[in-house]
Amino acid sequence: MMELVQTSATVFSLIADLPAPPGSGTRADALLDPVTLAGTNGTVDAGLQWIGPCGAKLRCTAQPAADARASLFLEGMDPIASRILWCEGDAIGLAFDARVDILGLVARNLARATAGDRRLPRIELRRTVGVHCNGTIQQLAMHNISQGGIGLDAGMLVADAKVGLTFDGLRPLDGTVRWVRGNAAGIAFVEELGWQTLFPWLRGLQHMPQPARSRSILGGLLRDSLALRLDSPGRVREGVRWWNCRVHAVTARQVEFEAAHGFSPGASLWVALPEIGGGPVRVVRTSQGRTLAEFRMPLRDQDLRTLAATIPAD
Repeated sequence: MMELVQTSATVFSLIADLPAPPGSGTRADALLDPVTLAGTNGTVDAGLQWIGPCGAKLRCTAQPAADARASLFLEGMDPIASRILWCEGDAIGLAFDARVDILGLVARNLARATAGDRRLPRIELRRTVGVHCNGTIQQLAMHNISQGGIGLDAGMLVADAKVGLTFDGLRPLDGTVRWVRGNAAGIAFVEELGWQTLFPWLRGLQHMPQPARSRSILGGLLRDSLALRLDSPGRVREGVRWWNCRVHAVTARQVEFEAAHGFSPGASLWVALPEIGGGPVRVVRTSQGRTLAEFRMPLRDQDLRTLAATIPAD
């Protein structure tokens, strides 16, 4: 197991929300990135707890008035024009006048650091991650990611469990469940993910549509009355990249699934199916996020019986 490196507790968010009042908040002794806040009453130093495209949360001893104008100064950036949203204790919430490119800010921080000190901060985001443990797959909401691990919904995870992780558009990773608290859990990667891999992936997410609620297509793409209607979590590989998917239906010769990524007709993929492993397929057609593909080699009768046994009884 890798050693986790001590880093700043500042969170950089890709979610376009305004900062919420403190709640449980960050530990009082947590290391935060230093920033400066300038307002009508002068300039004060502060710690940056959280920053997103639309606002920021600071730790600061000053108590500016709500709705007051302010400028936030981050190292290497022009001042960010802001408005004070709220003040609670030593916490201040800011709303930015214009959206901030968070990954652009992260990139500038990386460029200023020496090669040996370059590390990504914890990045808050909303994506689905496939968690593979003891032969089962759970598709859970991921809350944040760093080079050392992820925070996510707990689902049925238990502490110390060894898991495999599938991220949309990234290679699979192995991890260990470090903690489970209520509905949340933390997983540490067995091998740290380098910033050279993680940062381009995060950039790619900006051009990738958010997973939408499953849309019903009348009759589906696989319109065989004998098809097994699975509605099971799965994953699909194109080249070296994996994607989470929802397997809707399967016959001996075809499979219909839904994924956040669009696959081109004729593309060669590998589809992983519950309990039987999976196999190579060729994309036949796509519609509204769903893909119909044809197995290179038909499934065996035993495979179909195994898949049928995974369908919950009504």
